[in-house]
Amino acid sequence: MPKILVTVTDQRLTAAASSWIEVALFDGALAVDATVGNGYDTLFLAHRVGPKGMVLGFDVQKAALAGAREVLKFVGSIDRVSLIHDSHSRLANYLPAEAAIQGAMFSLGYLPRGNRQIITRPDTTIMALRDVLANLAERGRITILVYRGHEEGILEYVEVRQFLEQLSDDEWIVEEFVSASDSPIAPRLFRIQKYLADAD
Repeated sequence: MPKILVTVTDQRLTAAASSWIEVALFDGALAVDATVGNGYDTLFLAHRVGPKGMVLGFDVQKAALAGAREVLKFVGSIDRVSLIHDSHSRLANYLPAEAAIQGAMFSLGYLPRGNRQIITRPDTTIMALRDVLANLAERGRITILVYRGHEEGILEYVEVRQFLEQLSDDEWIVEEFVSASDSPIAPRLFRIQKYLADAD
């Protein structure tokens, strides 16, 4: 039996990520958007953590953060989001003391309609993943959407998958989802949570 079970889903992978991770979120939760990009995940997380919660959103592009800030201001959620102009590989530097992350979302690749030369990299992505895993709450969840439509994206998918395959079976549950129209360049979704003996 493969270490990471691959499942075909009829859902859009973005929906399969958000509908699953929201179960771990609540008013007062701490969430991470490791790749702000167009800000959709940031907005979703801000809504789910509620007025008492906090979202840390990372991006290396000021344009991405500026766009997300305008949307968050418009909907009245900017006060619960900290937009950070830095690599997600330095995520640990921004976590509150003794933080427990309830949810983290990664959407890898490049900024849609942005500079396609600026992309996420396997080494920094894996560094960020290590930090999230180390600070994940007991029932916390992580989603990673990997876009394989460009050469670097395929390499990142391979390296991220290899990293996830090395996680302990006793500690983590890792699932991989593909769409019904999967192809060698179609995106893939990983969902990660801590293994709980009493989990349904």
